[in-house]
Amino acid sequence: MKKSIKTVSVPGFLTIIVIFLVICLASVGAAALSVTAGGGRLTEKSEERLHLYREAKNLSEIRLSQVDGCIAEAAYSGLFDMNFEELISELDFAECSRQGDYFTVSCSTPIDGSTAVYWEIRVDAVPSDSRGSYIMTENRIIYISDDLSEDDEHLNVWQG
Repeated sequence: MKKSIKTVSVPGFLTIIVIFLVICLASVGAAALSVTAGGGRLTEKSEERLHLYREAKNLSEIRLSQVDGCIAEAAYSGLFDMNFEELISELDFAECSRQGDYFTVSCSTPIDGSTAVYWEIRVDAVPSDSRGSYIMTENRIIYISDDLSEDDEHLNVWQG
């Protein structure tokens, strides 16, 4: 008894599998291209943001050096506590306030419409040397919003 094994072949079965694989590979390729294009846009945005940050940081450093010049000039005059506030008031970017034995000077340099580089220094009202000096108390990036008042609370979340 010889039994012959018969194979059942469905015409076009391999064709259907090949078409399915081609469609799957094409969709994966399209998704990869889409992600790559999105990554390119993200890179451009990050580069632009970094450029704006560097410009604002450089301007902030220039402003700090101008305030440092005011500190030296007021210390050199010998009447630091009288001359310092007047010298700082001539700078349109800095705010100065006196608290006891020291002055607090702060400056905010905008990066874009929503963030800024902010620094704050503490200056002794009676400097111990003829040059004067300061201590940096804050140096950070802050979130700016025109529609928030000082009484409103907001989340301190990085806005990206």
